Amino acid sequence: MNLIQNLEAAWYYHLGSRQLEVKDNHAALANFDITLNLQPDHYQAWFRRGMALGNLERHLEALSSFDEALGLQPNASFGWHNRAIALGKLGRPLEALNSFDRAIEFSPWAPNIWHNRGLLLIDMGLYNKAVLSFDRCLNLQPDADWTWYNRGNALLELQLYYQALNSFDRAIEFNPDDAKAWYNRGLAANSMGLYKQAIASFNRSLALKTGGGKPVGDERVALKQLVGLSQRNTKFTPTFECQSQDYLIWYNRGVELGAKGNYSEAIAYYAKVLELQPAFANAFYNQACCYALLGLADLAIDNLQRAVEFMPNLYRELAVTDSDLRGLRKQQRFERLIRS
Repeated sequence: MNLIQNLEAAWYYHLGSRQLEVKDNHAALANFDITLNLQPDHYQAWFRRGMALGNLERHLEALSSFDEALGLQPNASFGWHNRAIALGKLGRPLEALNSFDRAIEFSPWAPNIWHNRGLLLIDMGLYNKAVLSFDRCLNLQPDADWTWYNRGNALLELQLYYQALNSFDRAIEFNPDDAKAWYNRGLAANSMGLYKQAIASFNRSLALKTGGGKPVGDERVALKQLVGLSQRNTKFTPTFECQSQDYLIWYNRGVELGAKGNYSEAIAYYAKVLELQPAFANAFYNQACCYALLGLADLAIDNLQRAVEFMPNLYRELAVTDSDLRGLRKQQRFERLIRS
């Protein structure tokens, strides 16, 4: 190929790349086609042509373009990654998984590959493997809120509600305005019987304008459960489905004792929970309620502060309206904690 032809191909490739960046996919595709007519072995043009086709939902053509690129550059993880996405869109999950694994073979440090591999595993119903893939992503990019969110979704499917709740909490920590994370946090809390938390999470989701109307129905379910429990003088219902996990057995026993007015004994059970799961914020919150009902304001606020450290907005919102904490509201420490 002569120099003029080479420069002309480079110009059309540059032009197509700029158009791809601004999502002008039709124009980008036309310029990549010109590039390849001038220089058929321009593997980057084949890659970017495949991306433009994928954006246009022409996934079979995109797959063909990625295959052309990989024929020229077989160790390009970017090509295997995009090929995997195209295969997933085409409903060929096993081939897609193989392509993700090839991409990881060449770029094991790329968090987005591990994340997208996890999404495919969710689609395949392989939730345990999806969690492991998301964990690899988070080892490389701990602040990836979208990965914490999808990890939570996989854990919800596995009915590992406490772990799901923690994942959604981390997603919200990095992106407090994620309405979907608040909504799914409500689902996890509701499944654990933490109805006050569920209602607060659904309300936050609604406040962030999810627009689907779906949280309203789930909020009503949670509210109905909570009202039914309050009529039996119960704070939170036991979570019988999770009793294979020791800390939840201790937690449920604390709930039962607190419901009967045995606050000191309940506190001892919550302390055991926190030995086993030091980050179980709801145990701190329930301890605060028990101490408040015993008239031990300082200890109540100490525990409330620990809960607030994990989820500031949620536990402040609960504390303002919870009748169990009514006796704390004139305390300066309580006011500073709520306002800070």
